[in-house]
Amino acid sequence: QHANNKCVSSSSEVIAFRKALLNPVTANEFQRFVSLQGDLLENGVLFWQEVQKYKDLCHSHCDDATIQKKITAIIDCFINSAIPPALQIDIPMEQAKKILEHRRDLGPYIFREAQMSIFALLFKFWPKFCKLQSNLASDKILLALERRKGKKMQKKE
Repeated sequence: QHANNKCVSSSSEVIAFRKALLNPVTANEFQRFVSLQGDLLENGVLFWQEVQKYKDLCHSHCDDATIQKKITAIIDCFINSAIPPALQIDIPMEQAKKILEHRRDLGPYIFREAQMSIFALLFKFWPKFCKLQSNLASDKILLALERRKGKKMQKKE
């Protein structure tokens, strides 16, 4: 669908993508797929999933200490990593700074903007992944992606 010359996704595509990210098997295949497209994209899938788990924690009314530990874990892994680069996901630096400033806020929305940015970025690769999925039997997808990764590594060498 096109609106103002921009491609607009249908809500059913967005819902299908969201469900795929929540499905461990499909998410793993998609993560491998995007790892071939760019360095931080694979981390984007993991970040999105961890933020979903964090939001589930918030909604389950668990204790503040547990929620704070989850915030810290997500920040230490993706936003302010000890392993360079400190920012392990593809979000604007301002978003990362905002998260760090609000790291003591325990609500479910601390990672909202970053999660939406990552979702939008990853969603661009969804149609290509769907095409790959439709051309291969489900048990052959990971094998095909491993072959592509091998070829990509050979080109780098």
